[in-house]
Amino acid sequence: MKICSDVDGVILDYIQGFIDFTKRENIPYTHNPELYGVIRNFPDNFQVRDQFHAGDSLCRLNFITGSLETLNLLASVHELHLVTALEPEQSLKRAENLKTLNYDSLQCVGDQRKEQIIVEELQPDVMIEDRPELIEAFHLAGLKVIFPDWHPYTKGMERFATPFSCWEEVPDLLKQAVHPN
Repeated sequence: MKICSDVDGVILDYIQGFIDFTKRENIPYTHNPELYGVIRNFPDNFQVRDQFHAGDSLCRLNFITGSLETLNLLASVHELHLVTALEPEQSLKRAENLKTLNYDSLQCVGDQRKEQIIVEELQPDVMIEDRPELIEAFHLAGLKVIFPDWHPYTKGMERFATPFSCWEEVPDLLKQAVHPN
């Protein structure tokens, strides 16, 4: 089976890493970042994101509980491809952060090309994604999609994909996604 997964918010805890960064840099929020996202509502959203990406924070994100173990188990018997919307110049930082994870390929493709790379080039049997518009797009492209339901922004995505609450559920969901009987 060919499995493709997003990285930030799915495998790595980008949100907590960003929150930790803003605390270290004394960057205040005007909202609750766990409810409304981490790169929103700053007077200079892109500047703050670029500052986060410029340092070593991307190399230090923590794995979401269970993701490393589950994905290494899956990678021992399946193809595992990682595609992230991070820009290509972040590839070394992302690879450094994922050095304990076994995977077949890692692509930092930028936001504009992610959907195309996955649908047209990789064509996985199953996609693991957390961004609502991509969950819907992958579903409409005929891909089986599963998503982590621990993010408030994935609420309602059950109409396009199968949710999971913890990584330990993923192996069984993958079996069901490919062999629904």
